Amino acid sequence: MPAPHSWAGTVRSCLRDYETKPPKLQLLSQIRSHLHRSDPHWTPEPDAPLDYCYVRPNHIPTINSMCQEFFWPGIDLSECLQYPDFSVVVLYKKVIIAFGFMVPDVKYNEAYISFLFVHPEWRRAGIATFMIYHLIQTCMGKDVTLHVSASNPAMLLYQKFGFKTEEYVLDFYDKYYPLESTECKHAFFLRLRR
Repeated sequence: MPAPHSWAGTVRSCLRDYETKPPKLQLLSQIRSHLHRSDPHWTPEPDAPLDYCYVRPNHIPTINSMCQEFFWPGIDLSECLQYPDFSVVVLYKKVIIAFGFMVPDVKYNEAYISFLFVHPEWRRAGIATFMIYHLIQTCMGKDVTLHVSASNPAMLLYQKFGFKTEEYVLDFYDKYYPLESTECKHAFFLRLRR
């Protein structure tokens, strides 16, 4: 996992992470090695890094497509382009594998994490942890709030950062999920007080 810091001043407003090895990268490495197992002179090329950057217009079609596949139909996150400094998109060789978005001024002293997502094949490697850390660092001095599905295991990750439950909202996702959806429609409203 990259060192926890904000990358605003780094080259192209991007952070390169050569250390994180999500299960997907480990599997790709094993496949490449297996193909050359009988060649004693073969040395593997280094894995490509994960790039953490701000959202750009060309990211939106892919992000919308991922949201519609993993969340609910009809999502359009173009509005996130209004606050690029309060975003994070994670790329592996130009392929979007994760993203997080924050609205910095929902209320006077409150920012709101509107979306945080890591593709299932890239989870359990600290990517979500880094994205949360980055997003909350962009709004120092403000409370950070979010809604999380009552059945989402990410609740534990948010609690590690100090988010506390303020409210249990019945049918919060009811207007988003299709009627036939079996997803939990209730949510916790969490707050990180600053």
